Amino acid sequence: MFGNRTNGASPFRPAPKDQSARVWRIWTCVCLLSVALPGTRLPARADIVSDKSDHFIPHHLKTAKRTDWIHVILQIDSSASESKHQQHKDFTAEEQQVRNLGGEIIQRLPLIDALAVRIPAQQMTALASLPFVMHMSEDVPVHKHDDFTRTHTGADVALQQYGLDGTGITVAVLDSGIYPHQDLTNPTTGASRILANVDCVPNTANAIDQCGHGTHVAGIIGGNGSASTGSQFSHTYKGIAPNVNLINVRVLDQNGSGAVSNIIAGVQWCLANQAAYNIRVMSMSVGHPVGESFSQDPLDQAVEQAWKAGIVVVCASGNNGRLSGSNNPNTGNEGWGIAYGSVEVPGNDPYVITVGAMKNYDGIRVDDRVATYSSRGPSLVDHTLKPDIMAPGNLVISLLCPGGTLEGEMPSNIVPPSQYMTNPASGTQSQYFILSGTSMATPVVSGAVALMLQANPNLTPDTVKGRLMMTSDKWNFPDGTTDSCTFGTGFLNIPAALSCTAMATQPALSPQLVQTSSGAVVISGTNTACGTNAIWGTNALWGLNAIWGTNAIWGTNTLSASNSIYADSSAWSDDAVAADDSIFEESILGAGE
Repeated sequence: MFGNRTNGASPFRPAPKDQSARVWRIWTCVCLLSVALPGTRLPARADIVSDKSDHFIPHHLKTAKRTDWIHVILQIDSSASESKHQQHKDFTAEEQQVRNLGGEIIQRLPLIDALAVRIPAQQMTALASLPFVMHMSEDVPVHKHDDFTRTHTGADVALQQYGLDGTGITVAVLDSGIYPHQDLTNPTTGASRILANVDCVPNTANAIDQCGHGTHVAGIIGGNGSASTGSQFSHTYKGIAPNVNLINVRVLDQNGSGAVSNIIAGVQWCLANQAAYNIRVMSMSVGHPVGESFSQDPLDQAVEQAWKAGIVVVCASGNNGRLSGSNNPNTGNEGWGIAYGSVEVPGNDPYVITVGAMKNYDGIRVDDRVATYSSRGPSLVDHTLKPDIMAPGNLVISLLCPGGTLEGEMPSNIVPPSQYMTNPASGTQSQYFILSGTSMATPVVSGAVALMLQANPNLTPDTVKGRLMMTSDKWNFPDGTTDSCTFGTGFLNIPAALSCTAMATQPALSPQLVQTSSGAVVISGTNTACGTNAIWGTNALWGLNAIWGTNAIWGTNTLSASNSIYADSSAWSDDAVAADDSIFEESILGAGE
């Protein structure tokens, strides 16, 4: 999540209607395990800690006591490693040196040549001084980003006109787990379409969802409506690819939070088992604040490995698109103001498909609007133009996880059986739940990708991404103005993506924004998916103006202004992204969208 936690709303908590938000705190930082002596503080850190670390560690150390534990992902320089078996990525010798400093090994992450460790704060300088430590990133908490999805994207047309339902394609859902819901079975055989259950949350017994978030996400991707189909039902709730196979990779706990190392462990499992289960898509409705360049961030490195291995990675942009915690009719974004630079990791990575959320305004698709909470680009540090595409994400009806944390916290979000059944018997238990957020928009796109891959299994991730962006419906604000850092390339159009024949000839990287000498913010056309040379061969099936609109995204009074993300003093001030309250606490939207 980005920005000040008291200012940004997190829309995975559904919003029945537009109204002032009520904010709850639902969790505290799981990685700040303090056993400190009262009043003891760390001495000034040596420069080597800052030189080798992300932005989070130095800020954490400012307030850390000597005996506080810091959770860190160590990226290992193999050339300086003492290991004799580097081809197997065996870092036994390095692990022992960490233990010699009083540290503990939490996860081994060979996918990115890294170790997840926890170590006393007073040992951070000594840790950074070890010759094999190339870079350190705090193992920060990662959190969830919480029936118009089919009709407003064309998924119903994909089934009726093309006969596509995701058959034969497998989507890995990295989330809070998946409850074995009736809608995730094969209606003919009764067999579960969840092919494997993987638990990457430490100290837990199984991969079954205890939160409800992951089950809801899985239903948006592949729910087949079995629990709402028949003569006694008035509405049937289906996902985008209702016969797709799923892999349940639990990386978040019952409160929808976890550590970066959990997610990386989940990505590692998917890569190791990619061929066995035909894993073609990873859906990731999770994120954490940007603390460094995507080129150094451990989670970004992991998802790039998956992308380059042929897995399409679909990520939520985040839920901090509101600049203010209160509504002021004189500001933009329906009175909430626009929080640019609020896209989260791994959605900041230029390889992945990053998804923002749209909301249904009056039932007519052309009137759909951006959800005010949907995070806006460009990304911090790298200024990558995000999101890539928009999809329905507000007030989405999907699967209920019985006994999950969300059901207990939000009973009003349970869909009453009378809403989809004719004369339900007394005591009938609901099967469905309502949630809002970029978490819900992400699986819409994941399902769309499954349909594209069913139609043509030979598509590469880069071609999939390019076709989705190329064929999306370009979108504006109600007053006719547009903003690429709000809408990306536009609103998902599944039938158009299915009919597209363009092929990628180089990586479909989301472009970078640069600031000109005159102060204008423009798209860099160098080696990007959407630059002037395009990626679709020498004939350039689209040029800069066709996909992104105009060359200059903003004038000198917007992103390039002194109080914007392009100002050195704004991105990492103590009371902004790097403040303790903004990194380690979660604000949840209780009302409004």
